[in-house]
Amino acid sequence: MDRRDGTNERILTPGVAAYVVGATLVAVGYLRFQGRLWWCEEGDLSPISLGIDVHNSQHLFDVYSFSHVLHGVLFFGLRWWFRGRWSLPVRTAIASTIEIVWEMAENSPLVIDRYRTAMIALGYTGDSIANSVCDVASYLLGFYLARRLGLWPSVVLFVVTELVLLWLIRDNLALNVLMLLWPIDAVRKWQAE
Repeated sequence: MDRRDGTNERILTPGVAAYVVGATLVAVGYLRFQGRLWWCEEGDLSPISLGIDVHNSQHLFDVYSFSHVLHGVLFFGLRWWFRGRWSLPVRTAIASTIEIVWEMAENSPLVIDRYRTAMIALGYTGDSIANSVCDVASYLLGFYLARRLGLWPSVVLFVVTELVLLWLIRDNLALNVLMLLWPIDAVRKWQAE
């Protein structure tokens, strides 16, 4: 029995893994239909881009991949409220669906425009398909880490990651949500410095 979760259930059963892969493939189809590119249009083949520039969200991983890991940590924590109603694999499928739908919404013209007007992402054109798929993988990593680490180490991971991102790039998950929903000019100016 897992002492942190009170269960020996696996996060990903073969059925849930197949569902997540299938839902991700649906998202890939949607993103391609929306005109998303498979990879960086600049032709840079590097798998990781850690700068906030034209390569952001165009490679497999970028600095915002850490935010997707935090999505997984948050969703794992939120799944606790539903522990009596649904099994862990079902909760994993539901949380994965939310993350995958977010990847699709995040790359819609409406949200891309919102990022450009409300945040520091002036040249943002959306994620490449490869980056979107790896964002889902980053979320799954966070979900898994939260399961393995337990509550307090997951809280520490979350806070430290947020602070490091704030220090390195003047952006993190909390600021991203704040600026997407309620843009604040002073924050936008500070981020642009």
